[in-house]
This record gives sequence, C-alpha cells and structure tokens, in this order.
Amino acid sequence: MQAQEGTGRVSIRRATITDIGTLLEFRLAMIAEIAAARDPEPLSETDIDALRPTNAEWLNEHFGRDFAAWLAAVDGIAVASIGLLWFPHPPGARNPAGGEAYILNVFTRPDVRRRGIARSLMELVVREARDRGAGRIWLRASDEGRPLYESMGFAAGNYLQVIGG
Repeated sequence: MQAQEGTGRVSIRRATITDIGTLLEFRLAMIAEIAAARDPEPLSETDIDALRPTNAEWLNEHFGRDFAAWLAAVDGIAVASIGLLWFPHPPGARNPAGGEAYILNVFTRPDVRRRGIARSLMELVVREARDRGAGRIWLRASDEGRPLYESMGFAAGNYLQVIGG
C-alpha cells in the first residue's frame, strides 16, 4: 500500500519472534490510550510497567502457536500492529466448524493515523481468518476504532461479560 503524499512508503509484513518487543510496546501504548479514554485518571508509567512482564510472557507463550501478528511500517519504521488469536469453539448453527479468530492489538501510532493503515491491516487479517476457515471473526472496539470496524461490517452482538473476580 502507498500512504498519502508526503508520508513515505508503507509496507505490511507478518511479524516474527524478533518483533515481540515492538508488539509489546504497541500493546502497552494501546492499553494506556484505551484507559485514558475511559478513565479520568490515566494509567501511570508505573501501572504500564507493571503490565509489561505478564504481557511479554503472554506474547512469548502464544506467538506462532495460536497467535499471529502483522506490522505496518513507514519507510521501514514500525508504526502499527494487529494480531489474530485462533481458538476452537464448540460448533454451532452459525459456526459449524467451530473455529474462531479474535482480532486484537490493533494499534497505530498517533502521528500516522487516518491514512488507511489500520484499515489495510484489518482487511489483511479478516481475509486471513476467512481463508483459514474461521466461522466467527470478532474483536473488542475502542471508541476511536469502532467507526472503522463498523464500516467493515462488524456489529454488536449478544455478548455479555463479567470482568474481574
């Protein structure tokens, strides 16, 4: 994909194990942004640092097993990420094969937003999930990301949750 004029060349590639550091930093930035948008008291650097070891452990444990990620770069510098988490689900009427793909870690650096990078990443992972037979592709949306996802056909369903213990 070519970014808008003056922004440089955008390339997208599948992440490798050597990209875990970048994926981790983008995930932590995403968590901080979502928290700041929903809570008048943003997460501190100490709060973010406390999340670093467990998120690094999760990425290392799942990468290449049931989790894949992609990075977008402008002129060779990573600016955005997206991930797919694969998991089996009991087959049902709407998903006879049972396989599901959960899209996560959608993050674009603020200085390069609104240039179609996140949309390109989303199109790529939706295609990947469909090609691999996912009967359900889903995600959780931030307020900022929701318009993009809805424009791509994602809609709210009957999903309820309890958070915390």
